[in-house]
Amino acid sequence: MSYKKSLVKFAIKKTPKKMIFWVANKKAKGIAKLTDFRFNSKERKLYAQLLLSGEEKKVELWLEDFTLTTHKQSFQLVIHQIQSNRPWLDCLLKNFVLEREWKVPDKHADLIHYLLALDNSGQEESSE
Repeated sequence: MSYKKSLVKFAIKKTPKKMIFWVANKKAKGIAKLTDFRFNSKERKLYAQLLLSGEEKKVELWLEDFTLTTHKQSFQLVIHQIQSNRPWLDCLLKNFVLEREWKVPDKHADLIHYLLALDNSGQEESSE
């Protein structure tokens, strides 16, 4: 594992959960509030609990299978399995999120790459 990858993984592991909540909630202000999350990079699983603005019950999301691919010097995230505790949201996720390539902004690509512990040999190469 490279020095840079080790440093990023260490920083992520040691970042207090309160700080992650603060950053996420600052970005989602007026839309939702992150109330809980768990991320396992090795198993590629993410759990998030959100309280949407104007709602009384929390929304839970389980993202259980995703890949990061490269295509023309950029990264795309592909979500293969995701579900929620709301039927309408499951339908929305199935129709508009599942199995689509989502371009990772260049400024976040390195962080996500290291977070998922991918190296060049583990990436899938897209060709078009």
